[in-house]
Amino acid sequence: MTKETVMSSNGESKCYFIQLQIDGYLDGDLSEAQQGVFMSHVQDCSACASEFRYAQTIQDAVIELPQIECDDLVLEPVYELAAGGRLGKDEVHRDSLIAQIGGLLNSVPLYFRYGFSAALVAVVAVVVSFSVVTPIEGPETLVASESVEQYSREDIVQALHELNVAMDYVSQLSQRTEVMIGDRFLVTPLQDSINASFQRVRTREYDPLQNGPI
Repeated sequence: MTKETVMSSNGESKCYFIQLQIDGYLDGDLSEAQQGVFMSHVQDCSACASEFRYAQTIQDAVIELPQIECDDLVLEPVYELAAGGRLGKDEVHRDSLIAQIGGLLNSVPLYFRYGFSAALVAVVAVVVSFSVVTPIEGPETLVASESVEQYSREDIVQALHELNVAMDYVSQLSQRTEVMIGDRFLVTPLQDSINASFQRVRTREYDPLQNGPI
């Protein structure tokens, strides 16, 4: 084995060792002496400097992603799994069924709750109007049945058809509202944030490596 081969092998081993320390450096887990050795090598090695810039860019992009706020009731199973079952049953707070339902309803956007309520009221109104049109005859109304207007089978079928059309419309309206809300308040901000992060990545590729953390 020649001297050049030995030097090349040692250099690759050192680069491999330095690249393993990139995550520790970005997380602040290295000591001051280790940080000095790390930065000294990165400044002299273009390959390690490229890996360091790439890892730092990915970390910055992840940190700048929007955070989704979840209700505590939704995250409660996650907290229990993270605790590893160490919490006793007496230590885990259990809300009543009514409180849990109220918390889930509060986590739903206000405009969506109002829209769904309005759609539900419309369906109930259609059902009530149909019930008024075709009342159930009791014993006291049989006597005056001859003076009450009778409805044919075709009229009843038509009324049922109109009810189904109204319910389908309400269902489609609810789906369109849900898609619109998701696109406007979740998908679009997330896409904008990701695009901005990658734009900063492309800009940073043209900047020289600075001394110390970027």
